[in-house]
Amino acid sequence: MKIKQAVFWWAFLFLQVIGVASWVQAQSLPESPSRPEGTARAAIPREPGWRDPSYRGWELLSVPGLISTYYDLDGDGKLDYMVIRKIMRKASAEEITIDQAIQIARFDGMAVYFSHPAVYFTNKNPLFYCMGVDYRRNCQDIWVDLAEDGLNGNEELYTLSTPRLDVR
Repeated sequence: MKIKQAVFWWAFLFLQVIGVASWVQAQSLPESPSRPEGTARAAIPREPGWRDPSYRGWELLSVPGLISTYYDLDGDGKLDYMVIRKIMRKASAEEITIDQAIQIARFDGMAVYFSHPAVYFTNKNPLFYCMGVDYRRNCQDIWVDLAEDGLNGNEELYTLSTPRLDVR
């Protein structure tokens, strides 16, 4: 139980730090003249996938239970898009083959990430979408999709400065 509480608080702290950093950065940057006041900063692009030339890899985040995947959408050699998924299961790479892991992921509707000595199964759709990734891998704009149901319009711009009525 203590481990679950520790993981929860580390994840909560991580998300709070990301939110504060993005809010501070957004407050210090002037609005682009192409965007009217009060509108969303940018549209969320669809994730290209690992076969796309913009794919730059993935890594486990310092917050346990999250994996980030990186992309260079504009091809300038710098990361500019990141998605973050929750890890749902983990298996040993020595006990499961790649083919078995792919079959399991397809059957359960999950994504699979291979590493040694572990195989990670994540939700198929991301929890966070991040645009404007800097060299420290911080995001300028972060959207959260609490339903993790893909890009369908229910994503919300994630910020600590906007109070939400449905959160207690």
